[in-house]
Amino acid sequence: MSALDNEAAGEGNIVESRAGLGADDMISPEEWAVRVDLAIAYRLLDWLDMTDLIHTHVSVRVPGESEQFLQLPYGHLFGEARASQMVKVDPEGGIISDPTGLGISKGGFCIHSVIHMNRDDAACVMHAHTEASIAVANYKQGLLPLTQHALRFYGRTGYLDYCGFFDSSEKRDRIPAALGKGDVLMLRNHGPLVVGPSVRIAFSRMYYLERACRMQVASLSQCTDPAEELVYVEAGECETLSNAFQGGSDVIDREWEALVRMLDRTNPGYDE
Repeated sequence: MSALDNEAAGEGNIVESRAGLGADDMISPEEWAVRVDLAIAYRLLDWLDMTDLIHTHVSVRVPGESEQFLQLPYGHLFGEARASQMVKVDPEGGIISDPTGLGISKGGFCIHSVIHMNRDDAACVMHAHTEASIAVANYKQGLLPLTQHALRFYGRTGYLDYCGFFDSSEKRDRIPAALGKGDVLMLRNHGPLVVGPSVRIAFSRMYYLERACRMQVASLSQCTDPAEELVYVEAGECETLSNAFQGGSDVIDREWEALVRMLDRTNPGYDE
């Protein structure tokens, strides 16, 4: 039985920290850069009001370490994120280092861990509980090809029916199976999981997914018969645009750098 099994909400869901970060614990420049990006992502999600108090998570693989991951201490708000305070854990949620002593949410990390361990390209995993994304996840047809924003995810979105807590290996194994090679997994009645080869790319995907979901909710609110009243993008164009949106790391870097400048003005300290 995995150490992640039989976990529920509440006290039993917290992995207590017994490890600290001492003066002898060295952080490589590569790991520090990832820590800074992770702290930036948390603060940007706070700025965008895409948080659920201390719940939902962003995790990222430590560079050069296939079985070590970083995430925010369980008890810090996203807007408080700092690079030096990230908790480092193993695939089972075991604490490797934690300067805060707050530990992590085992129930939260377990859905990230199973993706990290089954997808080499999933360096970063983000999970959200926003109104728009859950509304679309609950819609039987899921994310519709109604907007250019939605086309970014055409053919790259999986769906998984609600199964309560992911408190067994059998339940968790459904996650990578449903995600496949896609970029997004919509957990029905729960919220989306977004994966990316870097924090920046995962954040970009989460941002544009949220925008696409808000646009869909707004469009559906205006009609009683979506099949008859809404205009859908033709399948051929969906494929073309979906493929065209892949890559684009230079544009993503430009967006990221602009957002970092905004944080430097309004919410500095993420790189401490």
